[in-house]
Amino acid sequence: MVTDIKTNFSYNGEGDSTADIMTSSLNQNSTQGLWRKGILCQVQGGVWSMEARLTAEDLNLGSAQVPGFAALGKKRLLDAKHKNEFLNIIGKARSAAERYGFNFVLTGSYFVPFTNFDKLKAVVERQKAVFYSRVDSFIESYTERRAEYLEKYAEYWDKLEPYYPDPEIVRSKFNMNAIYYVASMSDIISDADNSDDVYLKWAVDSMNGLRSEARDVADVIRKATSNGNLDGRTMRRVQTLIDRLQNMDMLEDATLRNAALSLAADATPVNADILEAAATDVEASSVRAVLLD
Repeated sequence: MVTDIKTNFSYNGEGDSTADIMTSSLNQNSTQGLWRKGILCQVQGGVWSMEARLTAEDLNLGSAQVPGFAALGKKRLLDAKHKNEFLNIIGKARSAAERYGFNFVLTGSYFVPFTNFDKLKAVVERQKAVFYSRVDSFIESYTERRAEYLEKYAEYWDKLEPYYPDPEIVRSKFNMNAIYYVASMSDIISDADNSDDVYLKWAVDSMNGLRSEARDVADVIRKATSNGNLDGRTMRRVQTLIDRLQNMDMLEDATLRNAALSLAADATPVNADILEAAATDVEASSVRAVLLD
């Protein structure tokens, strides 16, 4: 898939407001309606691998002793828990992008409606602060952790010790950032699909995903009321649905939103049925009229 990225933002807590980004996004490509609704986000991150290439000599083997069909992998320089700590922080930011947006057709990107933009930025900036604070702590204790690991595997000291970079080199291998941008795909995506086809399929799937969530909530409430075990935890699912419809339904379907509000006010099987009826899948024509044309 060929892409032409028109606008590329790196948000650092200052500068462009949501309105500024929305305005600058217009007229960038033929899908103006889409960029009036939201923006793309990628959460990028890099972490020191804490590994080095494993050789036959590391295992006290001659290279001829390794069969030709076998390939050796990596040797750890520190416990994997240290790397996972950083990966988990990046993962939390990416999970927020997934929670506040929709998986987009560009790998690693999420389409975030402007109603959720500030919420996502707040989560990303918070996780970035945690990430770089942990990097500082990791570098401060790097020499000590390296010594502890080498002592743990003292018999392999000479196989490991030469592969530890200096602290500042290690620091340079950690990074975390988010970019916010709009993109225009090439006119021809494949022999079968053009850019409008790809955009439209994505938009229909995203909007119908919300409607599927609404039908699931209606079913849960209907079963809970019938079984007499409706409680606050179950009703929180209705409120979560309302929030998602308010912030993520780019079609701004008032009938669907009002049905969810009615169910929150009066959780009855009848209102659950009304919500389910309002949450029928939308057709491509109605999505195109709002998002693409």
